[in-house]
Amino acid sequence: MTATLLLTAQDIREVISSTLLAEMDYSQKLIHCQGQSLATDFIPSAKIFQDQETILERIGQQLVIDPALLKEKNIAQMAELIFEQTEGRPQQLTFFTSGSTGTPVPAKSNFADLEQEIHSLSRIFADRTRIVSFVPRHHIYGFLFSILLPKALRITVEYRAALPAAEQIKTMLPGDLIIAFPLLWKKLEKLNCRFPENIYGVTSTGPCPAETISSLQAQGLARMTEIYGSSETGGVGFRHSPTDMYTLLGHWEQTENSTIERTSVDGTKQIHTLQDNLQWQGTQFKPLKRADKAVQVGGINVYPARVEDILKRNKQVRECTVRLMRPEEGERLKAFIVPAGGVDLAALEKKLRSLATAELSRHEKPGKYYFGPSLPVSEMGKLSDW
Repeated sequence: MTATLLLTAQDIREVISSTLLAEMDYSQKLIHCQGQSLATDFIPSAKIFQDQETILERIGQQLVIDPALLKEKNIAQMAELIFEQTEGRPQQLTFFTSGSTGTPVPAKSNFADLEQEIHSLSRIFADRTRIVSFVPRHHIYGFLFSILLPKALRITVEYRAALPAAEQIKTMLPGDLIIAFPLLWKKLEKLNCRFPENIYGVTSTGPCPAETISSLQAQGLARMTEIYGSSETGGVGFRHSPTDMYTLLGHWEQTENSTIERTSVDGTKQIHTLQDNLQWQGTQFKPLKRADKAVQVGGINVYPARVEDILKRNKQVRECTVRLMRPEEGERLKAFIVPAGGVDLAALEKKLRSLATAELSRHEKPGKYYFGPSLPVSEMGKLSDW
């Protein structure tokens, strides 16, 4: 019989704190942070946040409370109020994922489903003695692995800033479980610092290169677990080696190539279509090419992935990403280009526009080109808007 998991007021405070920290710049964090959290008496005022009302609305939506009740309260008071209303067990939580326009898109999760998932995953981490998390607690990955998993395993959790430093590795203890994401793992790997023995890692939010995992293990990381999932589904499968297929978690069942069905604890079933095409072998799967997702330009479906493929034909394009403009920017696609070194950007843009004219329909052609040394990514290394 698995134990019922209940949130404490401190857990709720950590989620609120994490949400607010994500909206602050570095100098503000230095002023207001205590460790990796905000002070309990911190009040999110309009002096600090330009869009204070939107942030409070997002907190209210995530934690199921009227945002009007959160105004002029410090984060400890907010957390106590939410705890009293939910008794530590909200029926639903809402997490946000970046959509094709970069605008946060809400994805609701039943608390019972999150609990079901973490009990399933806790079995593969049963021997861990401490969790060290570098992941924001207001994202579903961070919530699951640094709020719920410590409860399921009955072990402590330590939150750390996602800064790549040798000290981060040297201060790990045997039995630790490190929760991080591919971009941070890549940076830690480049430190070439030896891990203490019996340290496990977890990575999610996007593919982690096999060579990064192999290098980390050569530096002493005992095991790396990759979690496949999304904000809409939570975790779907796991593997302990990049050469293995993912193992489907027990509450999921394949229905079609990229479609799976979840059976919740209460017996209800729900179908989800994944963003990748999958190769199946029994209850194991391997993600193949990401399924193209259409966006609408002038009422016509267009596929940003196709536009990226066309633009990459130019050998002076090292990397690129394409997405829909935000409403205030316009109604067309926009492209962000990472050029090869020593390229004349004006000349490159002219060539890309000519290529787009020759190969793409008028709805597919990007209306704006941006250039930079690397693709824009979020705090967890996922492609983000610009």
